[in-house]
Amino acid sequence: MRSWQAPVEVKVVAGLLAGLPVAWALLDLIPVLGAGAGLAIYRMPALALLLGGVVTTGLVLKLGSARIGGLVVTVGFALLHAFLLLGAELWWVKLFSGLSFAGYGYAFVLLNSMPLKRHLLGAQA
Repeated sequence: MRSWQAPVEVKVVAGLLAGLPVAWALLDLIPVLGAGAGLAIYRMPALALLLGGVVTTGLVLKLGSARIGGLVVTVGFALLHAFLLLGAELWWVKLFSGLSFAGYGYAFVLLNSMPLKRHLLGAQA
């Protein structure tokens, strides 16, 4: 099996954009199983996974617009998790929202890094 040839920064961004929504969905199992919440609670993690998957696919295919789309996605979900951090009452939701905010912020920084730009744009970067 051949591995994906990309800089580490690109792989970390792809992992964050795919992994954070999955962890969010797993965290949402607690209210669904414990308090009997409806499945509508999964709308935002599903949207985050869908948008993160689109950006990750663009990174794999080396589409230049994937970087701009990734910047928009990371800023949007970082702000969402910042507001969730401020409005949450449960400590584990606050902890997860803070870590997700940091994760999306780190992905934003990596999307602006030169190795990622070289991966997408080649010699034009």
